[in-house]
Amino acid sequence: MWNVFEYPFTGIAVAAASLLAIWLFNILKPDKKRRWYILIPIGIIALSFAVSYFVQTDKEKILAAVNKGIKAFKERQIEPIREIIADDYFDAVHNSKEYIIAYCQALFQMAMVDRVTFLSRKTEIENDRAVFTTEALVSFAEESEIAKMGKPFLIVKARFYFVKTPDKGWLINSSEILELDRKSVNWTQLRN
Repeated sequence: MWNVFEYPFTGIAVAAASLLAIWLFNILKPDKKRRWYILIPIGIIALSFAVSYFVQTDKEKILAAVNKGIKAFKERQIEPIREIIADDYFDAVHNSKEYIIAYCQALFQMAMVDRVTFLSRKTEIENDRAVFTTEALVSFAEESEIAKMGKPFLIVKARFYFVKTPDKGWLINSSEILELDRKSVNWTQLRN
């Protein structure tokens, strides 16, 4: 069943069922018919949209962290990236948060990102750990070193490992580069 905190469709279905029940009740008991009964399904629909809008699920928090990183990369700002990376970050090449931050700063000079379009994304959450796998089309700005080398865009497949913080947020504590332009790669190959 749909998550009521992500999708208002469950509430809309309940509202439709309540509208049908009210309609039947009005047919069977015309003497008890009241005009305000119609407000019940309207209230259910409004409540379902409010819950969907105001309650942020873990999937939405993880996607917000990824989008924050993408926005920071486009604007070439390191602080937002620093905010979404856990202090105990490590991967196959970068064994600390500071190393991955330095790597990102070095990429700012070479890979000026213009736009990122998700081709696919998958989030798997288990307790206080999550894995976000995505394939995205990364378009580079014309003045980017990569674009000048004749590569205006790149299809990147990556996996990010998240850990839940005590304040219910999510931070990246590891990452893998899986593919570049549909060719299998890893961090070690990119370093060389």
